[in-house]
Amino acid sequence: MPRHREPDISDAGQDSFLDTLTNMVGVLIILVMVVAMRAKNAPVTLSVPGPKQAAAQREFEEDVSAEQTLHREVLETAAKIRAVNATKQARLAERSRLSLMTAAAEKMLESRRNELNASAQSDYDRRRRLADAQAQLAEWENQYALAGRLQPEAVRVENYPTPLSHTVHGEELHLQLRAGRVTVLPWDDILETLKAEFASHINRMRTETEYTGRAGPIGGFRLRYTLTRQDVSMRTYEATGMGGSIVRLEQFQLLPVSTQMGEPLDVALSYGSEFREALSRHRPGRSTVTAWVYPDSFDAYRRLRKELYQLGYTMAGRPLPEGELIGGSPGGSRSAAQ
Repeated sequence: MPRHREPDISDAGQDSFLDTLTNMVGVLIILVMVVAMRAKNAPVTLSVPGPKQAAAQREFEEDVSAEQTLHREVLETAAKIRAVNATKQARLAERSRLSLMTAAAEKMLESRRNELNASAQSDYDRRRRLADAQAQLAEWENQYALAGRLQPEAVRVENYPTPLSHTVHGEELHLQLRAGRVTVLPWDDILETLKAEFASHINRMRTETEYTGRAGPIGGFRLRYTLTRQDVSMRTYEATGMGGSIVRLEQFQLLPVSTQMGEPLDVALSYGSEFREALSRHRPGRSTVTAWVYPDSFDAYRRLRKELYQLGYTMAGRPLPEGELIGGSPGGSRSAAQ
């Protein structure tokens, strides 16, 4: 009969260690699963560039694109330059070849001409001149035929009566045309002011031979004038019995007080303008409009002349170079109207 075996203490301790190890492995497996689940469900953070970074990125891309475009254009330009140089060299070579052939042909012709007698040389020269003339005639005929195929543009010519100018006598309205603006000149007031200035300085001229004065402003202009004194010579006194001195107006000029005077042409031609009001005081057919025209207003002058002709007025033009002032003198010429 077998004997009963007592349990070993070491077997019991081994079983406890295995249980503990199994529990730890289970706990680790659970932790791994929890971490994996959290990592799966965790939100993904994307790195979005800010406005400055986006602008810098765009600028960088634009610079790269511009550099590539510039590089491509440089290469294309270099290729074109090489092609032009090659064409130039080919043309120069062709020109040199033709020059040599021409010189050789002329030398051969001259050599053959020298082999001829005097009569034959004269006949040869006539034939050569005839050939040159025929070639020139053919060239002219080709140019004439080409010109005949071209359709000339229609040109409208405006014609006005009284093409011959005549000296102005009677009523006269003076205008300044400058920068496309029409300024009515107070001509009658200017003449009256000159008369008054002359009378007020007549005593001064007894001791002075020349005097320059100013007056105004008159209608937007200041008046600058010069008076001179001329003594009667002894010979004139002996011949006529008249002595003394003669005081006269040498010249006068109008100095504008502003660069923006008058009215634009469109405004001046409209009803109620200053120009229309001044024009209404002069009768059509008996009055002349004299325009002092600067180079920048020739087109305005032509348009104004057309309008005045339709209203029955004649017009005189006095062109002035830029920088010259409107003025006059007793020895000056009168306006010529058309």
